[in-house]
Amino acid sequence: MKRGRILAIKWGMNPNSSSLGIDVTFLLAGATALAIATPMIGALLRWRKARPVDAKPEPADAADAR
Repeated sequence: MKRGRILAIKWGMNPNSSSLGIDVTFLLAGATALAIATPMIGALLRWRKARPVDAKPEPADAADAR
């Protein structure tokens, strides 16, 4: 018996079964990438926004003298 050949592969386009499997796969991959990227972007933004804090606060007496 002669076997058939695979002519093409189309993601999510199998008429004999549900294409939900590939959709869930890409949703999980996207959610994973987003969960990894979000803290990195937040840390980068926080690092860029960081400002130096004054080492010597103004004494209370000097503030009252004004």
